[in-house]
Amino acid sequence: MKIMVKIELIAQYKNIEKVQHFFKRILPETRNYEGCEDAKILTYPMELHKFMLIEYWESSEHYLEYGEWRNKTGDFEKLRPLLTSEIDLQIFEVLEDIN
Repeated sequence: MKIMVKIELIAQYKNIEKVQHFFKRILPETRNYEGCEDAKILTYPMELHKFMLIEYWESSEHYLEYGEWRNKTGDFEKLRPLLTSEIDLQIFEVLEDIN
């Protein structure tokens, strides 16, 4: 089953550019990871320190493998100190037969 992953995070004001550079660096790897169909980073126009990452995956298994790999790289440990709070992660099943 295809899934959509929505991740919301809030950067410390002084780290907005660092968070942008972080995603600029890792998103090409994410998009090229087996099973990833798309990955986009968004920001709120009136609150540039708030970000939303949207990813589409062929299956939850692909995403779990990716998550394990990304944890091993240590990238999320580098991101956490740039934020004001914990990352809010939500996973949704894509209802293809309805769309």
